[in-house]
Amino acid sequence: MSTNKPIPKLLSLIPALIGMIWTVYSLQFLNQGIFWDLGIYEKAIDVFNSGGNPYELNGYLSFVYHPLVLRFMALFGNYLGMALMGAYLASLLFFISSLGSNRSWWLYSFLAFAYCGTGTISIDSGNVTVFFHLVLLGLLLRSIGDDTLRGAPSKLTAVFIVTVVVFSLVKPYMLAYLLIPLVSTWKTSKQKSIWSLTLMAGSLLAATLLISSLYFGAEFQSFLSAVQGQTIGKRDLGYGLVMYFYEYYLSAGSLIYRAFVLHFAILGAVILATLFLAKRSGLLNSARFTLLLYFLLTILNPRLKVYDLFPALIALFIFASPLKRGLLAKWLFVVAYALSLSQLVGTPLFAHTGILSDPLNVYYLTMGLVFLGLLPSFLSKPSYPLKR
Repeated sequence: MSTNKPIPKLLSLIPALIGMIWTVYSLQFLNQGIFWDLGIYEKAIDVFNSGGNPYELNGYLSFVYHPLVLRFMALFGNYLGMALMGAYLASLLFFISSLGSNRSWWLYSFLAFAYCGTGTISIDSGNVTVFFHLVLLGLLLRSIGDDTLRGAPSKLTAVFIVTVVVFSLVKPYMLAYLLIPLVSTWKTSKQKSIWSLTLMAGSLLAATLLISSLYFGAEFQSFLSAVQGQTIGKRDLGYGLVMYFYEYYLSAGSLIYRAFVLHFAILGAVILATLFLAKRSGLLNSARFTLLLYFLLTILNPRLKVYDLFPALIALFIFASPLKRGLLAKWLFVVAYALSLSQLVGTPLFAHTGILSDPLNVYYLTMGLVFLGLLPSFLSKPSYPLKR
């Protein structure tokens, strides 16, 4: 039997309408091309299989994956694109099936997808990252309802840990998601078994990356140069909190590291404060808290790209479930989501000047307002379960 509470129709209609506007508006992004990142993967493999250096591609986008990942992709040869498309479709279907019949989850996933066209751009890019996120979120959503991350070491928990480790070979920052099973089992009867499994998996990944990095030598250095060139050299840094400090310290040359120190210091403090309040309120023992932790660990990545932001918003919106909370939380969410309209380029709503003219400000104002609506949850016991 469904435990969903009816979503207030009037308040849910406003963000839903904005979401539909963004969905239609974002269709124009398809005219700029599709699967451009997938094209980079195919080009790199062609160069590699021809004896060239895939880390020295001409153009704005570079191939920035570990030599182990390069060799795995090379196994598919000319069929790499087909293989990845099949994997992308499978991950989408897996995530969609994880939503089940929960109408709230469907609504919040749609709103995250539509928000500023982030979902369209993410899927359209063909970058593997967004599909990795959808798989991991699908696993967490499946865990909500039976509390498998807090219960006996189940197959689903093991699958989540192993999946994070595998994905971290491609995207090393995803290793941070191993904190989710660690936090979820803190001071429970299953802490020892889950922590042992998690630490063993993390150690195996670290050893694999270290040994392979030493083995590949010069090729690994080319990989690091490609990463540095793409991020710092081409300033392809995305929408991380670090960007608020990056421009200021960039002019200081060697002091640029301070921008990243501030990024991690601020978000680290937010995460610690959230964990403290969650433990105090009892939310830490809720399986749905894993979604908020997923969101926080995602924005901890200083190179927060659109294909990271979109899944992060799914996790935040579903965890917050603002349209099932009090009146203040509902209106905060409506206002937060409506801020996205300031990014509708070519329309009277587009903000040419002011604080809303910068998408970075809009993104963090939206997340901040949604987070503000969560404060009552951290000051009292949760009033409802987030189950199917």
